[in-house]
Amino acid sequence: MNPQIRNPMERMYRRTFYYNFENKPILCGRSYTWLCYEVKIRKDPSKLPWDKGVFRGQVLPKFQSNHRQEVYFQLENHAEMCFLSWFCGNQLPANRRFQITWFVSWNPCLPCVAKVTEFLAEHPNVTLTISAARLYYYRGRDWRRALRRLHKAGARVKIMDYEDFAYCWENFVCNEGQPFKPWYKFNDNYAFLHHRLNEILRNPMEVTYPHIFYFHFENLRKAYGRNETWLCFTMKVIKWPSRVSWKSGVFRNQVAPKPHCHAEMCFLSCPCPECAGEVAEFLARHSNVNLTIFTARLYYFWNTDYQEGLRSLSEEGASVEIMEYKHFKYCWENFVYNDDEPFKPWKGLKTNFRFLERKLWEIIK
Repeated sequence: MNPQIRNPMERMYRRTFYYNFENKPILCGRSYTWLCYEVKIRKDPSKLPWDKGVFRGQVLPKFQSNHRQEVYFQLENHAEMCFLSWFCGNQLPANRRFQITWFVSWNPCLPCVAKVTEFLAEHPNVTLTISAARLYYYRGRDWRRALRRLHKAGARVKIMDYEDFAYCWENFVCNEGQPFKPWYKFNDNYAFLHHRLNEILRNPMEVTYPHIFYFHFENLRKAYGRNETWLCFTMKVIKWPSRVSWKSGVFRNQVAPKPHCHAEMCFLSCPCPECAGEVAEFLARHSNVNLTIFTARLYYFWNTDYQEGLRSLSEEGASVEIMEYKHFKYCWENFVYNDDEPFKPWKGLKTNFRFLERKLWEIIK
């Protein structure tokens, strides 16, 4: 592999950015992917990026080849592969947690998606956000599945909005002091792609991965750095005298800032105040629905607004309970790619359960 490809650039030219990051849904003639990256260390008091830069790579191999080595060589030249090779080639402290953000002109291709999901599974101390200017062949079934695969593997996939473009312009472009200027139909293009991506990702996943489950469901009293909510659900139709399972799956969302994108709202179209209010209204309108919520943690349980949200759920008939060992085990067996491995409880699971159960009782008693 060419060492010059492996090393990132600091910035790109203005015309390069405008040409390659234009967010028109369908564009031809763009034979390269540009990837602007930022790596941060969580809980770093300086809040400054650990590293940032720009990679350029081919979108797809230029020619078909029967020689696997030639095809693999060209895959290595994709921008995503250049980043992973660079990142894994650095001596990284294993006890630190890294937050990686990619701003890409196209979302990753199919072979790159496979490599990215492997990378995330092998590095549970890494979170990845992919902000794409455009969706690559979003009408193709395989490409839509690839986006869902990234989502399922724990990567947050989103469409670049104005703030993302302006941030890239200021941090990754030789802008010569000029401000970012959006192009014709910029907002319309963003709205179309944002809606299309949400349409692709809105369906629930069947299961999630072990490293995601252990990280997000650990029942810490105060869990920092978890900026997502994961919701495993089972729906049953009651047919006396038996209960018949109807549907089950997993929803994932960003905790903030938009409540309508939260996992609880995805399920209805540990809740925050806005979601708690929506769920309470839903239960009031649907008297034929019984809802039981088992939560690994309490969301800002010391905040009066969040306490009121829990009480409103209880008052409308929702049963809110703290997850204990048997619930974690059930989720592990039904909602995780566990490879027949048993659930391994973490240190402090029982102690934290008792603490959170007591706090919940104090709130809704």
